[in-house]
Amino acid sequence: MSDYIGSMPRIKMFLFCLLLLCFQLLQVSGQQVDTSFVQSNMDTVRHAIISSQSGAMTLGDSIVQYAMSFKGKSYKRGGTTIKGFDCSGYTMTVYRKFGVKLPHTSAGQGLVGIDISKKNARKGDLIFFRGRNASSSRIGHVGIIVSEKDDPILFIHSSTSDGVRVDRLESPYYKKRYVKVVRVLN
Repeated sequence: MSDYIGSMPRIKMFLFCLLLLCFQLLQVSGQQVDTSFVQSNMDTVRHAIISSQSGAMTLGDSIVQYAMSFKGKSYKRGGTTIKGFDCSGYTMTVYRKFGVKLPHTSAGQGLVGIDISKKNARKGDLIFFRGRNASSSRIGHVGIIVSEKDDPILFIHSSTSDGVRVDRLESPYYKKRYVKVVRVLN
């Protein structure tokens, strides 16, 4: 619930909170209303209101924060756990926490969501590269953008050499292998 509320545009959050307030008023006035939903989520709503007023974390921030918690974990071909990740297993694991099911291949993940220009890339977007063969047209690697929009692009990924780490798109290795950026979440 809190992930959902944290991703709502402010106007929708306002309307949602107004609806919850109406439920509470009906309950106070003695009307028969099932308020279990309201009661069970009131703390979440209060937190969301306070968070929205203080410039709280975006969904992209939450994705990046979770993704960074795996920094330093080792690479393991086919891996999807803290014992080791391959690149697509890593992004699949991170996004699953936020309710998004991704395929367990970088090429398959490249078919999900909408393509975004590098200029409009933001935290939480997926970034795709060719694999070891820079002249290939096939996607062979994926990471998650961790930098702010308009900043140089940094991304976190599981590399075969160092495991989960942050790299720059502008480094020669990744610059010549760049394919595209995809937005999976709104």
